[in-house]
Amino acid sequence: MIKGIIFDMDGTILNTLDDIRNSVNHALKIKNLPEKNDDDIKLAVGNGAFKLIERVTPKSYTLEEVKEVFSIYQAHYDQNSSNHTGPYPGIIDLLKTLKKQRIRLAVCSNKFEHLVEELNVKMFLNLFDASVGEVKGIPIKPAPDMVYKALDLLELNKEEVLYVGDSEVDMDTAFNAQIRSVGVTWGYRAESLLREHNADYIIKHPNKLLEIIEEENKR
Repeated sequence: MIKGIIFDMDGTILNTLDDIRNSVNHALKIKNLPEKNDDDIKLAVGNGAFKLIERVTPKSYTLEEVKEVFSIYQAHYDQNSSNHTGPYPGIIDLLKTLKKQRIRLAVCSNKFEHLVEELNVKMFLNLFDASVGEVKGIPIKPAPDMVYKALDLLELNKEEVLYVGDSEVDMDTAFNAQIRSVGVTWGYRAESLLREHNADYIIKHPNKLLEIIEEENKR
């Protein structure tokens, strides 16, 4: 019986691309580096902010140089994370429907946890029962630890939830946590990549998740 849904954030429920790109390019410009376009950013996100900066800076950069760019990026993003960011069409209605059905909701993101909590309040009207993000001492996705934290907060077990995400990182996270996965096609990765990483389900519209829950609960 499905009693809870754990959602990834960027590219799944929230279109964060413009604000991430703007903050990345702010940092790159300060360091006299070439700016990045949307496709560059889509390929770079998914494994946390530091890995994002590693991927957009030159391979010749030392760890200290990457850290410098990261600090500029993160300071800018902390102040500008919701300028152009908003939920994908149909997401708020989906979340409200799930709440009416008494499905418990969590968001699990490789963003820093203070930003995840802030975006839950600002963008999602506190619809999520748990907001999990990067904190010291807990490995980020695709390690399963953040999902285990979400399960504890929801007071549910693995068999009672689905994990919904838009990237290979999300599908691998669900696999590592031994949770059934739902890949969404409106995010930052191609459908073929989701299939390659063993998505249990693929959906092209948020409302299709309701059908999957109904199907799962008939078993």
